[in-house]
Amino acid sequence: MVERVFQLTPERGLVECSLEDVYRRDEKSAPFWIDIDRRVLSPLRSLLERLDAHPLAIEACLDPHPASLFAAYGNSVFIVLPIHSAWDEERRTFLWIICLPGIIVTVHERPIVALQQIVEHYTDGMRFHGAQTSAILYQILDYVIDEDMAFSLKARDAVDRLEQLLDGDPSDDLLEEAIPLKRQLTRLAAAFEDHLYCVSALQAVESESFSIGELRDYFRDAYWHLEHASRVIGRQLTHVNTIQQQYQLRWQDRVNDRLRLLTVISTVFLPLTLITGIYGMNFRYMPELTWRYSYPAVLIAMLGIAGGMLWQFYRHGWFE
Repeated sequence: MVERVFQLTPERGLVECSLEDVYRRDEKSAPFWIDIDRRVLSPLRSLLERLDAHPLAIEACLDPHPASLFAAYGNSVFIVLPIHSAWDEERRTFLWIICLPGIIVTVHERPIVALQQIVEHYTDGMRFHGAQTSAILYQILDYVIDEDMAFSLKARDAVDRLEQLLDGDPSDDLLEEAIPLKRQLTRLAAAFEDHLYCVSALQAVESESFSIGELRDYFRDAYWHLEHASRVIGRQLTHVNTIQQQYQLRWQDRVNDRLRLLTVISTVFLPLTLITGIYGMNFRYMPELTWRYSYPAVLIAMLGIAGGMLWQFYRHGWFE
């Protein structure tokens, strides 16, 4: 297990420290932030137990099949968030957050860009909005929401490209791009809904381990930003569905045009086939067979029938 430990400075920045500093903390100590890689689970359990995390929160952190969750366990506020770490990411990444009195613990299996950015920025001069764990949690959520917004803008660009393909001469390339894009938008929409629920629930929680206090307006702004991102993704998903439907309609029109042409050809040849069938029976007494001009007469009649039928089809718009 790999962990990094930080403590808020009097200037509301971050300074790196050790777990021993956390164990020696008292009621007057500044809040700590512990960031943990959960790929080694056994030391994770012992660490969380030593931090007095609630057993249910510990079990949720160790769950091999995580799902989105927001719960208050005793003196712990526990959050499991799906993180969309990359635009083309198929596998969902989860971030576990435990808020304890004076401590916030983040646990993840894979590197999360938002957490690394917070470490870089707040150890290099930036300042949190407050000197409590809720200020750290707000920044974590804010950076994750910023990534959500970036993905929503990228989704808009991808949908615009699909629309350009549709306006041109749509081919199978459009469908090959639309299907994975739709899956990506669906995953984003689900992640945004989970984030929205989490931020909404946090505004109603008041406990020993967590209180948003004067940061309520910041959390409300985060909620509005998530609502906007969720609406954007919803619109883009609807737009992709519309583009797929338009593509299917165009493709169906092409199929119908081809079927119409085949129908015209088949219909024209039906009487011609009947005539050739009649004169191919080779009965002994067929007066037309002994007539000198029977062959050209039959050909002219067949051409006349075919020409007349084609003219009728043309008049009724079958070739448009």
